[in-house]
Amino acid sequence: MLWAVSRAPLAKIQAYRRRMGWGFPWASSFGSDFNGDFDVFLTGEQERAGVFEYNFRESPVWSPPEDVRGPFDAWAATTGTDWATYARERPGMSAFALEDGAVYHTYSAYSRGLDGLWGMYQWLDRAPRGRNEARGPGDPLNWFRRHDEYDAP
Repeated sequence: MLWAVSRAPLAKIQAYRRRMGWGFPWASSFGSDFNGDFDVFLTGEQERAGVFEYNFRESPVWSPPEDVRGPFDAWAATTGTDWATYARERPGMSAFALEDGAVYHTYSAYSRGLDGLWGMYQWLDRAPRGRNEARGPGDPLNWFRRHDEYDAP
């Protein structure tokens, strides 16, 4: 069975789920250590230290320089948050098995290891311009739109 877990409060998740017309189970890990336990969230301490564990290795914390921050702020805003909060999140997927009352963590994937799960990327990666993420200087990076945003500029 597929379940999604996000750190957002449950009411925010439910509203977005309704907006998108999705029916899969989606839980909130808000206020818990769940995302941190699987290294898909940076704590303030990790951010200040400048490094964090992700994809089974130590990674540097990165933030765009202030003079080019605008497009990144705009991208974060499309998800309903600010850049500082957005930059602390990392994608991850884990699989679990329940056997004889015990839960086993059987698999994890991170970063580009998730591309196979995001169906649209499989098509875009084969198109002449690929994901078309970088379209030149000043590009706001907002190449991805949700179904109810198609008419928006």
